[in-house]
Amino acid sequence: MYTLWNDRRSKDEGVRGLRTRAGQLSQDLAKTNPWWRLSDWQGRDADLRRARDSGLGHESRVLDDLVEGNLYVLRGPRRVGKTVAVKQTISRLLDAGVAPRSIVRVAADGLDEADIRQLPQSPGLPRSPDGVSRWWFIDEVSAVKGDWATQIKWLRDNDPDFANATVVLTGSDSTALTQAIGQLPGRRGRNIRTGRTLLPIGFRTFMRLLDPEAPDTGRVELPALRSQDARTTFDELTPWLDILVRGWDAYLEFGGFPASVAALARGDAVPEDFVNDLFEVVFRDAFAASSLSESRTSALYSRLMTGMGSPISSRAVAVDLDLTHPTVERHLSYLRHSLLAWTCPPRSIKGWLPLERGQEKLYATDPLLARLMHLRIPALPDIDPSVLTEMQLGVVIRRRQADGDGSWTGDERLFYWRTPTRKEVDFVSEDLGGTAIESKYTEGDGWRREAATVNASEWDGILATRNVLDTRSRDEAWAVPAAFLAYVIDT
Repeated sequence: MYTLWNDRRSKDEGVRGLRTRAGQLSQDLAKTNPWWRLSDWQGRDADLRRARDSGLGHESRVLDDLVEGNLYVLRGPRRVGKTVAVKQTISRLLDAGVAPRSIVRVAADGLDEADIRQLPQSPGLPRSPDGVSRWWFIDEVSAVKGDWATQIKWLRDNDPDFANATVVLTGSDSTALTQAIGQLPGRRGRNIRTGRTLLPIGFRTFMRLLDPEAPDTGRVELPALRSQDARTTFDELTPWLDILVRGWDAYLEFGGFPASVAALARGDAVPEDFVNDLFEVVFRDAFAASSLSESRTSALYSRLMTGMGSPISSRAVAVDLDLTHPTVERHLSYLRHSLLAWTCPPRSIKGWLPLERGQEKLYATDPLLARLMHLRIPALPDIDPSVLTEMQLGVVIRRRQADGDGSWTGDERLFYWRTPTRKEVDFVSEDLGGTAIESKYTEGDGWRREAATVNASEWDGILATRNVLDTRSRDEAWAVPAAFLAYVIDT
């Protein structure tokens, strides 16, 4: 049945030129803010409906505890659920009694800097109740054409209502958002967590979504992973060893993107259409500025993912794929900027600093991103579970490090350590409080041989295994299942 709610994009495109820019912006605001007119908007909203219909019951709390008057930046890769998180936050604000017409969501894709400047004066913006400050949610602001950050700065400085408003900017381009923050000193408020990061679902939440009887064992602080309290916590998890190990194996296969986790909950395979969506995120969004063909970028991406866990030589990659060194470096930056990958530098002998000119390791931020090319083309090699485990433990640690300030940017807090014999300990950090973590994903009694490298380091060691738990030693490494480590550290 035809209704006014039907998508009429083809007709809209034909008459777009007849509309004024201000009029189109006003119409778009009315369309993206249904709570201005509807009390049951949540039931009609396609994003919230899909989240409900997934059966997961997952609601991100990344935008909890917003302090009125602050300006927040929410980073996250595309398809991770930033828009859903914004709409869920709006729903909670409305439930808490915030005036509907004081909340404004802007879908920023397709806007330019002039649009941002005129937003607070848009004729389509309904009046907020007297004495009530607005809540602005500007979604995917990093996609705005032009210098949008300068416009936000101008509005915070010169528009009294916008200066007093609570503002949430979301985006998928971490570098653009970080640069913008540099233009907003003193304009974000005093709350320490004005930077937030939304990544794919963490392992602890993954387990609790899939198994309501997953243990409620407390989390362990990073500096206390070799403490007596940690030993007790690991022992408490022993009855769930089989469940958590199988859960970790599933996590390495399905990852933490909500659409994929929902498929697992239904008993389905990783959705082919979602794999294609992630392919579009990488090759149409992150690599949008690439001058390479799809086949060449695919070969480069596959090479980078299969090389995870080893220090990367962009010059060697360039030679092997007949590319230039700057081309490889540029594509590495595309992946980091879009939060699809992160780097782990070697630690300097001078202290907790990256080693100058040291070769970094590259990791994906989710197993599906690492396995993307294999999932699309099964003849291509898959990523070894031991490498995926190493990758995800790094993500787990970095996510916990970001708990304090909400920031995922920068690579100055987690390192790998190269021994004098040129062997590598996977993860060391000042935040780990004297503990080094080495991932081998072993299953047998030979784990002590695997722990030789971390035992030779200056730190107390933890060897992340697949299913071996042994925390008896005082002087040598502990063996702890990777699933246990992730469960007590992750969100």
